Amino acid sequence: MAIRDFMAPPASGLSVVRDVVASIGSRLTLNRSAAFSVALAVGLFAAAGSHAAESGVSREILPVPAPEFKGKIGETYKESVPDFGPAMPVTAPAGAPNFILIVLDDVGYGQLSSYGGPIHTPNLDRLAAEGLRYNNFHTTALCSPSRGALLTGRNHHEIGLAAITEAATGYPGSNGSIPKSAGTIAEVLKQNGYNTMALGKWHLTPYTAYTSAGPFDHWPLGMGFEKYYGFLGGETDQWAPLLVQDNHFIDTPKRPDYHLSEDLVDHAISDIRDQQQANTGRPFFMYLALGAAHAPLHAPKAFIEKYKGKFDQGWDKVREETFERQKKLGVIPANSELPPRNPGVEAWADLSDAQRKVYTRLQEVFAGFLDHADAQIGRLTAALDTMGLRDNTLIIVVSDNGASQEGLRNGTANTDRYRNYFPDTVEEMSTMLEKLGGPETDPHYPMGWSAAGNAPLKRWKQDTHAGGNTDPFIVSWPARIKDTGAFRNQYHHIVDVVPTILEVIGLAAPTSINGVAQMPLSGVSMAYTFDDAKAPTKKTSQYYEMLGSRAIWANGWTAVTWHEKGKDWADDKWELYNTDEDFSQAHDLAEQNPEKLKELQALWLEEAKKNSVLPLDDRRYERVADPSRPVAALPRSHYVFYPGTSILHPLAAPQILGVDHRITAKVELANSSAEGVLACSGGEFGGWSLYLKEGKLVYTHNYLKTHEYTVASAKPVPPGKHQLSVQFHPTGASKQPAFYTGDIVLSVDGETVGEIKDIKVAGQYSAITGYGLQIGRNIATPVSHSYEAPFAFNGKLESVTIDMGPDMTPKTKTMIAPAKDRHVDWD
Repeated sequence: MAIRDFMAPPASGLSVVRDVVASIGSRLTLNRSAAFSVALAVGLFAAAGSHAAESGVSREILPVPAPEFKGKIGETYKESVPDFGPAMPVTAPAGAPNFILIVLDDVGYGQLSSYGGPIHTPNLDRLAAEGLRYNNFHTTALCSPSRGALLTGRNHHEIGLAAITEAATGYPGSNGSIPKSAGTIAEVLKQNGYNTMALGKWHLTPYTAYTSAGPFDHWPLGMGFEKYYGFLGGETDQWAPLLVQDNHFIDTPKRPDYHLSEDLVDHAISDIRDQQQANTGRPFFMYLALGAAHAPLHAPKAFIEKYKGKFDQGWDKVREETFERQKKLGVIPANSELPPRNPGVEAWADLSDAQRKVYTRLQEVFAGFLDHADAQIGRLTAALDTMGLRDNTLIIVVSDNGASQEGLRNGTANTDRYRNYFPDTVEEMSTMLEKLGGPETDPHYPMGWSAAGNAPLKRWKQDTHAGGNTDPFIVSWPARIKDTGAFRNQYHHIVDVVPTILEVIGLAAPTSINGVAQMPLSGVSMAYTFDDAKAPTKKTSQYYEMLGSRAIWANGWTAVTWHEKGKDWADDKWELYNTDEDFSQAHDLAEQNPEKLKELQALWLEEAKKNSVLPLDDRRYERVADPSRPVAALPRSHYVFYPGTSILHPLAAPQILGVDHRITAKVELANSSAEGVLACSGGEFGGWSLYLKEGKLVYTHNYLKTHEYTVASAKPVPPGKHQLSVQFHPTGASKQPAFYTGDIVLSVDGETVGEIKDIKVAGQYSAITGYGLQIGRNIATPVSHSYEAPFAFNGKLESVTIDMGPDMTPKTKTMIAPAKDRHVDWD
């Protein structure tokens, strides 16, 4: 029996399996799940034609052991019979589909045109028209947690991802490291005859492994993928990304008109073509996680201009228009009500003309970014059509959380500024409207557009209200899904994707992978919804917790509370909604039905204890900056670096910002016109660089692109061997904005050749994007506008040393205290 026959109605193989389950269960008195596993082993694996099936070995223990040799060994080959079985790879079940999981970033419920949104996404619309749209699908409300849950099928606290990996704490539910007992779907499929590829955003590597020395067991290749091309962190510059290929950092591509979304899809198409031309018959599993539409919002100018004037009516009107379209399309129930605008969002009518111009332009940039991403998805599906693969390729499209409010009130042209409590002003951004979205900017839109993007739902990313965790979810599989263009309203969660994939292939969840016992899956399969729009929801409950806020859904009811940082959790106000009747959570029934609320609160606590949610933690910036947490590299007072090495992520590099330190480059110059970067960290939007320009020694400190403090030697450095140094001495610190002040001394062979007083040094540069320490070149964007990247040093560079004063090591460094209003990106 082929797997497609097994799954195809009306002669569904599931009924066959159920019959086998009943038969075996009645004869052997097995429980239902055990009998089902036996039936799968007997019925499915026998059809697969692999050595696992031939030997009768279950695939619940991976790797599947090789079968015994069944040939004959004589004295010579003439008297012998060969058997290649033990040497043959495991094959996938016959007819098993290909999979492509496309993950959008920070895309809200009401932004795609197929969900009633104002942004033109024709290729995603086409996938929805060819498949199914789920209008009651949920995520964790944050990046790393959702991605971990998607790939493992376990709740995010169960796998140590209470928040982003950089915010790990020393508790099981938030240690930032997915345990090997939660094997990814990629690992399962790789060991069941699939080729596996990952592209794009990862953000699942622990904070202690962001180095070119690993450890690599939590990089994509260590978690089941055979190929990887993308970026490890939470975000990257789309024009000049910090990229990883397989297990090593690579230089930023420099071709004209480069954009990361295009590059990722180019690689996706190339990977599939390579896989297909090998003609092994193996299906593939591809995880494509675009940077779109997470900040920085970067898009080709033509895509941005397409939306010129399209949002001039403002976010209140756009939200209302989206709401009405959603009703007409059937995205939301006809009786849905539009709740009032979110707290903190100003009425569009109350804004100044300058605010409206800036805010509208930032929304145009966001729309262009998402539209451009949609165009790349269209290129990928067209390639599948050309290769004849579309019919039996199951494509899932999902966002990791709701639209992001991390642009705060005004948005920004440089996200590193608000991370340092120094947000751009509307007046500053007004002077650069035509540059927004281009390589000279690192923008994010204001939270008013986020509220409109989550229409008709309350709140946004990071929150446990529906706006934070309700997302578009599209499934397209032409060979199997016949009710095309329809909606499904069953309640489901991102942990349900792995069980769905396993069911449609016909695999049981493994109990052991690579010798490690596996924790049970948290989710339930969604495959029952493919054919039956009216099937009752098989999920009974789902808890939520994010940065101290909490919620739980159970059998059509939702209890939720938003937690204000620093307040007592006992003072949190819980709300109660009958979400079967009140989709948008417009009517709080907590006072009318206190018993139901207590019931759900008790269930939340029960689920919290079971899933390692406790202790509750509402810290944000402090989690990221926690000095007690282990770091990627051991701190020391003297570091030595060499040319030709990989970039060193800020989490692994010496922590020199705001502390006494000296950077020294040992060089040999053939002439007096040597040029190039000796050492640098950061990029266009902030950082520092020590370099030679026309033979002169230069140091530039780029303070968040607001000012470049530059000091240079008066004369070129003469030929020969030299020690070229810059020394920083701190003189003060500010809490808000977050910066240090200090003095710079430039020297050649110990003699001062330049000084500059009272420069400003930000509390962090590129901590999220990862543009860390580089030796001998400046890949990605240039720190200084006095040169063009990579500006590689053309002399002989022996080494670069960094020395830190004995009283200025990280353990004694004075941390800049966080402001009350956090300005940190929780990706």
